[in-house]
Amino acid sequence: MRFFPFGLFACAITGLCLIALSIPLLEGQGRADYILRNGKILTVDGNFSTAEAVAVTGNQFAAVGSNETVLQLAGPGTQVIDLKGRTVIPGLIDTHVHFHSYAVNAYGSNLEPEQLLRYPLDWRAVTSKDDVLNQIKAWMDKYQFEPGRWVYFVNENGGTFTGGRGSAEQAGILYEDINRWELDKVAPNNPIALSLGIPDFNGFLLNSKALDVVWDEAFFNKYGRYWVDESGAPDGHLEPPASRLVLEYVMNRSPRILAALYKRYIEEMSASGVTSASSRMPPETLRAFELMESRGEMHLRVSYGKEEIFGTLKDPENDLKAFRNIAGTGTEKLWVTSVAPTAVDGATTRACTNQKRLSAYGPIDAWWPVGQCHNDDEFRGAAGKAAPISGNYYKEWTMQSALNGVRFANTHVAGDRSVSLLLDMVEEVQQQAGPDVTKGWAFDHCFMIDPADFARAARLQIAFSCAPKYVQSGSLVAAAYGDEVAHTFIDPVKSMLDAGLKVTFESDRDVYVWYDLEILMTRKDRSGKVWGPQEAVDRVTALKMITRWAAEYVLKPDRLGSIEPGKLADLVVLDKDYMTIPAEDISELRPRMTMLNGKIVFLHPEFASESNLEPNGAVVATYEQLKERRTTGVQLDF
Repeated sequence: MRFFPFGLFACAITGLCLIALSIPLLEGQGRADYILRNGKILTVDGNFSTAEAVAVTGNQFAAVGSNETVLQLAGPGTQVIDLKGRTVIPGLIDTHVHFHSYAVNAYGSNLEPEQLLRYPLDWRAVTSKDDVLNQIKAWMDKYQFEPGRWVYFVNENGGTFTGGRGSAEQAGILYEDINRWELDKVAPNNPIALSLGIPDFNGFLLNSKALDVVWDEAFFNKYGRYWVDESGAPDGHLEPPASRLVLEYVMNRSPRILAALYKRYIEEMSASGVTSASSRMPPETLRAFELMESRGEMHLRVSYGKEEIFGTLKDPENDLKAFRNIAGTGTEKLWVTSVAPTAVDGATTRACTNQKRLSAYGPIDAWWPVGQCHNDDEFRGAAGKAAPISGNYYKEWTMQSALNGVRFANTHVAGDRSVSLLLDMVEEVQQQAGPDVTKGWAFDHCFMIDPADFARAARLQIAFSCAPKYVQSGSLVAAAYGDEVAHTFIDPVKSMLDAGLKVTFESDRDVYVWYDLEILMTRKDRSGKVWGPQEAVDRVTALKMITRWAAEYVLKPDRLGSIEPGKLADLVVLDKDYMTIPAEDISELRPRMTMLNGKIVFLHPEFASESNLEPNGAVVATYEQLKERRTTGVQLDF
């Protein structure tokens, strides 16, 4: 690399620095493919510098600086774009999303159950177990499934028991009245699985044929967790790690169908400015992304946690050795970031907590009064339902991951007791084998974190990925645990940063990403009530969380996260100045252009016309137009 002389830096209003004259240029740098000039380039480099122009050659940033300096790289084939004062930021990096559910929910409404291999059960009018069993029988009669084929039934509407939804009466039907023997009556010839109104990796209800397939006597008796009836016989309800053995039989949808759904959803992400995302990755989703990459349709960088391994390795101490060096492997568009449990507790009402409940949080509190505390040696499963077990697979996995150099990330850690238990393990294994064994470890969500743990987490160098969406749960948390917990335990980002912790941004839901960035700065729920005002962050910090710091989470700090020469050319042109608009208007920002790997992948129609841009393969639309397509589903072309 050779360097042109640096000019002076003049500090602008808001404390940012403007790169005045020149910048590093790559050795042998050719003429630029694109030059964006007359803008406000928020580089998010180490000084959070601003510049007037940026040049892109191939898939990298070639130069960043003043108009005069950067335009020296213009040649006959360079596309020069006049930004007319618009703000440019690095491509956004969301560190926790769920492609497999978001895309299917958004675009799969017009597909048949046979195409999605999901058979819905409508709970809106359910008042008895027969209302559920009759629906199952109707599906079985309609399709006459070949004997031995797995069938997965998903509970919808009232059968969803997260976030305080559903009813206790309906929960009782699913958790108490229906068991494997009841399911056998309507599905005697096929293994069937029912969702439990919670994420599938946290529980299933199986009939006898399905239970026979996954049953492993030694594994289940040691690690469980499974429910038993009064006689001690397994009743078909499984919690992890037992329930994780079901996933390979119900996560086997067509890669072509999933790719069609993911492609639509990725186009929405491009329109919001997201160029990279991290996710847990069921094998069916990975196969779909690999298909998209082979077709040149991966207009998003995806890093992922290998989830199918957890629960299937019967001897973590020895079996994890095979995954020591897997983190960071893959391609520029698709790479591994972890091999981890996906979740160490449940969401919302099932979050593992030390806090005493003042009132019910949700309809299933009776089964999990302190949450699903998988890392807790005392937790066997739902209260009064679970069989005795002798080991803790989660704890053994976590300890052996550290000792084998396997990274822990991409994992839902949603309760203050969960955080504390994990920190206990990290502290123990660091004392045993040194601090580097947990280097790069990260806990996701920040739903409930005890401020008393901040200093220890910082000392142990644990990073966090935080979802601002949980601020909107403030009223539910306040009712369940009191106002003080609601104001101090939910997404306490500012206090975490002040304690020396590194925190990144995650959405953890299907929503326009700028809406959640606004919540980071305002701490407002949907009604306008502010929860934990002391935890609001400024816009510079928020942008670092979703760019530069997020690049560290996905193991690409030298390639992503800022607009600097030599880094991959991912950037976003905004319609308004991110640095000056009111915080309450951040959600109104709309990208005008998104570039990924030096290629334009999204253009707003007005900006395309204004700049005379017609790049091959780019989506030209508004975000709103892309989202409207959800009402018509996806049209398969095969």
